[in-house]
This record gives sequence, structure tokens and C-alpha cells, in this order.
Amino acid sequence: MLYSKDVYPRLALGSTLDLSMGGTKIESLYGLRGGDRLNLTIGIDPQAIRCRGKVIYVLQPESGKTQAGIELQELSERDRLYLRQYLFHVMEQEAINGKEAL
Repeated sequence: MLYSKDVYPRLALGSTLDLSMGGTKIESLYGLRGGDRLNLTIGIDPQAIRCRGKVIYVLQPESGKTQAGIELQELSERDRLYLRQYLFHVMEQEAINGKEAL
């Protein structure tokens, strides 16, 4: 995923650790602070969704990388639908794989 801060519009690279309709948890080498407003581009193969976000919390694990919880905001209807379909597909696959393990 790519993101940039409103106050510092240079693009930064982050890894998406968790994703839901309401938010995402990312990991990055670049510092983030609670309240930061971001422009986000999240790659969901074969597309990417774009939205705005607000940093809700920040963790500094021992790895040295910053982890941040971001509330998704200003998501277009098209991107919202694509995200919903993607998450449904992921949950469906998890349910199928869980049944196979029994």
C-alpha cells in the first residue's frame, strides 16, 4: 500500500496487516502519529482502492517498524463495493478451508 500525509505529501510505502470495511492496520518504516490524515492506495489484486484515512492509534513494536490503525474515510461507492466483495471472498475461502480441516 502507498500513503501520503496531508501535511507532507511525499509517498510512503507500507504493508497492510489487516483490512476491514472500516479500517486497516498497516506497518511502515515511516513515522505516523495519531490524528494524521492520509491519502491511501491499497492494492487488492487486480485493482487498487483509493481513499482518505485517519490514524487512530500507533504502536512501536520491537521490530522498529511503526504499526498504525487507520480509519477508512471518503471511499468511493465503486471502491467500497470492490472492498466488500474482496472481504466476502476472503471470508468464504476461510470458511471453506476451515471445513476441509475438520
